Amino acid sequence: MNYPFTNLRLFQSGGNGDLYFAQLRSNGATVVVKLLREYGFSHARSGFAREVRMLARRIPGLMPLLFADIDGERPYYVMPYLKGGTVTQYAGRMTDDQLHLIAMEIAGILAKLHAAFEVHGDVKPDNVLVNDDGHLRVADPLGNGTMFTMLFAPNRGGTPGYWAPEIRAGGPISYAADVYSLGATMYHLQTGHAPKDGQRLDLKSEGHFTAPNTRELIMDCCHRDPSARPTMQDVLRILRGERWAHIQEERRQLQEVFKLSCVVAIGVAIAAALSNGAKA
Repeated sequence: MNYPFTNLRLFQSGGNGDLYFAQLRSNGATVVVKLLREYGFSHARSGFAREVRMLARRIPGLMPLLFADIDGERPYYVMPYLKGGTVTQYAGRMTDDQLHLIAMEIAGILAKLHAAFEVHGDVKPDNVLVNDDGHLRVADPLGNGTMFTMLFAPNRGGTPGYWAPEIRAGGPISYAADVYSLGATMYHLQTGHAPKDGQRLDLKSEGHFTAPNTRELIMDCCHRDPSARPTMQDVLRILRGERWAHIQEERRQLQEVFKLSCVVAIGVAIAAALSNGAKA
């Protein structure tokens, strides 16, 4: 097969694929190639194809897709090689302001992803890379979230330590689970230590002194109850200075207005039906 790249060198194995350095045949540029490892399984191929289709949508902030072949014997796709590496290398060495800026950028990318009705499924520092312009790119969507890895333990749609409790229990990937993983990512970047399953992720109780809003946001994102977590848009509002308690109260008020509107609409419908019945 005539691949658009040559000189493959393996450098990392992930949840559903192997990553290689390579050179483009056209200009010799260094790129990263992801090849599906379990290419003999139809459900693995289907999940990999979904990952490629997500990248092909070119959602701002996701890793750009250069080439892809999902129908060949071993499906693959090609990404740029970003010399800046992952944000993992800066974990534990960030100021509060630096962590805030990085959290804002990651949350902004994930908010765009969620607005496009997509879920990442494997948010962690190793999947956040630094672009040549200093901005971030989020890579490996569905990296551990394909049907194959959800069916065969231990991967069920995420990475241990970063995955939400409901994902660890075997549940499907979700928007709320991405929020949890963002909180776990912030914890790692703040402390320099990867989170562990079952950990409370309370910076203060572990002796890490940081801005109170950072501590609170991590704990809110990592609430055990998915319905009690902020949405990714809520996370952006909190990072911009709003209080989660205020956003929750606003949400409750909107729910009450919606319920009242439903009651009024039902009442009007019943009244109209009775009036029509009386006329008949």
